[in-house]
Amino acid sequence: MSISALRAGVSRFAVLAAAGLASVPAMAQSPEVVTTLDEITITATKQSESVVDTLAGATVFTRGDLRTQQPQRIGTIVNQAPGVSTQENANDPATAINIRGLQDFGRVAVTIDGARQNFQRSGHNANGAFFLDPAFVRAIDITRGPVANIYGSGAIGGVVSFETVDPSDILRPGERIAGELAGTGVFGRQAGWYGSAIGAARPTDTIEALAGFAFRDLNPFRDGGGNRVLDSGQELVSGLGKIVIKPGNGHELKLSGQYQTYDFANGIGTSTAPRRTNDVTTGNFAARYTFNQPGNPWLNVAATAYSTSTDTEQTRISGTPAQIGQSRFFKIRTNGVDINNTSRFDLGGGSVAVTVGADAFQDRVRTSDPSGNGDETTPSGRRSVYGGFVQSHLKYSIIDVIGALRYDGYTLDGGSNHSEGQRLSPKITVGATVIPGIQLYGSYAEGYRAPSITETLVDGLHPVPASFVFVPNPNLRPEVGKNLEAGVNIKYDDVFAQGDKLRGKVSVFRNHVRDYIDGVFVDPGAPCGSPVPGACADAFYTYENVSRARLTGVEAELVYDARTWFASLSGAHIRGDNLTNGDPLQSVYPDKIAIGGGMRFLNEKLTLGSRVTFVDEQKRLPASAVATASSAYTLVDLYGTYQFTQDSKAFLTLENVGDVRYKRFRDADFSPGFVAKIGFSTRFGS
Repeated sequence: MSISALRAGVSRFAVLAAAGLASVPAMAQSPEVVTTLDEITITATKQSESVVDTLAGATVFTRGDLRTQQPQRIGTIVNQAPGVSTQENANDPATAINIRGLQDFGRVAVTIDGARQNFQRSGHNANGAFFLDPAFVRAIDITRGPVANIYGSGAIGGVVSFETVDPSDILRPGERIAGELAGTGVFGRQAGWYGSAIGAARPTDTIEALAGFAFRDLNPFRDGGGNRVLDSGQELVSGLGKIVIKPGNGHELKLSGQYQTYDFANGIGTSTAPRRTNDVTTGNFAARYTFNQPGNPWLNVAATAYSTSTDTEQTRISGTPAQIGQSRFFKIRTNGVDINNTSRFDLGGGSVAVTVGADAFQDRVRTSDPSGNGDETTPSGRRSVYGGFVQSHLKYSIIDVIGALRYDGYTLDGGSNHSEGQRLSPKITVGATVIPGIQLYGSYAEGYRAPSITETLVDGLHPVPASFVFVPNPNLRPEVGKNLEAGVNIKYDDVFAQGDKLRGKVSVFRNHVRDYIDGVFVDPGAPCGSPVPGACADAFYTYENVSRARLTGVEAELVYDARTWFASLSGAHIRGDNLTNGDPLQSVYPDKIAIGGGMRFLNEKLTLGSRVTFVDEQKRLPASAVATASSAYTLVDLYGTYQFTQDSKAFLTLENVGDVRYKRFRDADFSPGFVAKIGFSTRFGS
């Protein structure tokens, strides 16, 4: 970075600071704490419990984690959980999440404020992604594996639940009105800025409301070799509104709505990869009612109704005069409901919690591509998915036993094709605190994923030069994940010094996926693309059930916090195989280990930290996917925060300080080189 560029960056930061833009929480007086294993999770069992006590692989990230790192994209945070990776292309702001080698078509259930995110557009990209601005995220709750099958249908890989900011995150007790301004300047291999403004009000003791606005304006970045990555700039405008009503003791009704718009262009501009503009709008609307009174253990109700939509409008801007201006669209709307109740009671010195629930959602997909085949590779259709469950959690002395049974069903229609199915999926988990601070557990859980609209109905001709045919398969059978898992939870206080904390989770798993669905290319004659006339005439691509797929792995995360200093270690080793033909699964990400640490000074007002991430190469791939192989790399990130006052804070983050040139596995482009982020924060209220 040149001196003139640095001066310009400092000047821009000064303007941001003067304007008071940044991301600060309502409870900014609390310093960042790395012991996030004490945070609360609900995705594994529908009951609130600390992550370290959960008998499953779980990780929670808080708003403090997002503030400290100031991510432009949500994957920056999610990637730090063991066994979790994201597929993000530089020229597209969407994110696809991979858990334990499972990805696409809803294998990982993603929700925002309880609303399912099921958008998917097929091509040379991930088959299932979502759009989310990190500015309004207050918590990310991740549960790995089908152990969270009670959370909803399809999650044979796991669940990622995002919660957006509540009015109580901005308002302090006794305040009637409050505001928060947030902003970050970006310098180095990428330049730009982003920020947000949130206002909250509490006109009465029973009503709270929130409204927020966020923006992002980033120029295209360069990789660690100084090469400009085409279309890697970002422009975003998003808004959030929320109303919380507490009409009586224990009753709460939360109404939320989020709207986002993304404008970007991508494509090389060739006949096979035309260049297009993209206008993406998303809407996420949810109503959630809860009832919870400490004196009433029989009723702990949570009910959510939601509607989400993602609309993508594309216009061609390359090619012949007749082709320029051609448009197409991909639209999905998902409507759903989710209701459950937990009853708790004592049982002979122990306790039992029985949770009963039901959920359902419907996807309506509409696509149109009059001049191409986008509506053939991503066909229109309708899918209804529904289910119910019962779960019992027994706690007695040092023993925990969780038993659950879930029913799933679905129907799918499109064109003249119809399919349907149903199944019961069990779960049993046993945990024992063998010695104080050490809890062992073992689990067996099954999950059920209905085929998606695209997998079932894809139909048409692949564009030239590879003019093979896509063939629908209405006879696809649903996938069934059968997961065996064992783990240990570690929880100690005052280990080496008064007030310190040691937290850890280690798990090993083996997930057998029966009837795994995968794309299959069949070309019995002359190889498609060869100079033989009609070489592709007999070739076709369809989705079929692989008899068996197996994923095995080990995950670990360990955190120690002594207040004046802290350290963390996390990592995962995962392998996946197609047991039918002996090939590796191409959806498994490379091994990854992250080491972090830091210190706090000046009565914990100043925090300095670092993180080193080691990512192995990934060359264990089937022959058809060797072109996606990735090399090993190491990244070093540094960060610092300073708490000026209870309501004002400054941030500094240095990413990829070694300016390493690297490409993440399955990403289409290289990632940014060295990037610096500087922000300043303020909050006010009365």
